[in-house]
Amino acid sequence: MDEQLRPIETPFPQRVADFKRRYLPLIVWSAAALACVVMLTGRATRFEYIGLAGSMQYEISASTTGQIDVLLVDLYDSVEAGDVVAKLDDTELAARIERSRATIRQLGSELNATRLQFVASNKLDEASWTNDLRRFQTDEEDRRLAGLELRASIASDEIQLERLALELQRAGPLLESGLIDQAEHDSIRLLHGEARAGMDENRVLLSQTESEYRTAKLRRQAFEESLPSLPGTEPLLQPLQAAIEVENQRLLEIQSRYSATILRSPVTGQVSNILARRGQTVVPGELILTITDGTVTEILAYLDEADGQRARANTPVLVASLSRPEKVAESFVIRVAPDIELLPERMWRAPTAPEYGRAVVIAAVPSLNLTPGELLNVRLAKN
Repeated sequence: MDEQLRPIETPFPQRVADFKRRYLPLIVWSAAALACVVMLTGRATRFEYIGLAGSMQYEISASTTGQIDVLLVDLYDSVEAGDVVAKLDDTELAARIERSRATIRQLGSELNATRLQFVASNKLDEASWTNDLRRFQTDEEDRRLAGLELRASIASDEIQLERLALELQRAGPLLESGLIDQAEHDSIRLLHGEARAGMDENRVLLSQTESEYRTAKLRRQAFEESLPSLPGTEPLLQPLQAAIEVENQRLLEIQSRYSATILRSPVTGQVSNILARRGQTVVPGELILTITDGTVTEILAYLDEADGQRARANTPVLVASLSRPEKVAESFVIRVAPDIELLPERMWRAPTAPEYGRAVVIAAVPSLNLTPGELLNVRLAKN
C-alpha cells in the first residue's frame, strides 16, 4: 500500500530540462547583471569623467563693410600664418586714391603759384629775412607734398600688386590643370614683377623725399630761431598747409581701410568652418571663416558638485584617450569654473537627459598625441 502512495520520481533527463527552462535563464541574467555592475564600478573607480581635447579657434571676420571679392581657401584647407584667406572688394578705395592723387597734383600747382607770387613780392620787400623765410617754408611744403604724392602712388601700387598676386596664386593650379597655357601664366608673373619693381622704386624715392622734408623742416626751424622775434605763419601758405594736412589724413584713412580689406590667417592651422561666400556683403564683426590650430592646447572636463568643490588649480589628474584607454598620462588642473553649468550635449549619457557639472581646464598632454575634439577619460588623482 505504501509503495502505491509514493509519488512517481521525475526522470533525470526531465529534471535537467526543467532546470534549463526555469532556472538557468534567471541565473545567466543575474550573472550578467552582476558583471555589468562590477565593470561599471571598476570603470568609475578608474575614470570618472569625460573630457574634451580642445584647441584654439580663430574667427576671421571683417572689420569694415564690404563685398567679398575673393575666397582663397576651401573647407579643411591647411594655411600658414600670414596667408591671405579672403579679400574684400577694393574698387571704391582705388577710386578714392586716384581722386586723392588728383587733389595732391592740384595742391602742387597751387604751391607753385604761391611760390611765383612770393618771387614777385620779394622785389618790393625790403626785409631780406622775409624772403628767406618764405623760401624755406615753400621748400618744406614742396617736399611734404612730394612725399604725400609718392605715398598715394604707393597705395595705388599696393592695390595693383595685391590683385596681381592673387591672380598669380590662382593661376598656378589653373596652369597645372591645363585651363591656361604657360604664356598666360608668364604674362601674369611678368606684370606682377613689374608692379613690384615700380612699388619698390617709389618706396626708395619716398625715403629720399622724407629725408629731404626733414632737412627742409630743420633748416626752416633753425632760421626762425635765429630771428630776433618769431614770425607767424605766412598768410598765403596757411590755406595750402591746411589742405595738405587734410589730404594727408584722408590718405591715411584710405590706407587703413585698404588694410582691412585683406584678411589673413593669424596662425598655422586648418580652415574648420566657412560661413560666407564670394559676392556676399559683410559688415564689421561678421564672421567669415574659422581657422583651428591643430595643436591641442587644453582639456575641458566637467566634474560633479562634490569633486568640483575639491578641484583647485594644480590639482593632479589622470587622463586617457577614450579610444586608447590603456595609455594613461598625468596632468593637472589649470583653472576651475566659478559655477555649475550645462554640459555640452555630446557629453550627456542620455540624449534626452541634460547634465550639469563644474568645468575644469586641464593642461594638455603632448605625449598622448591627441586630436582636437577627441573625447577623453579624466579622473582626479589621489594626492
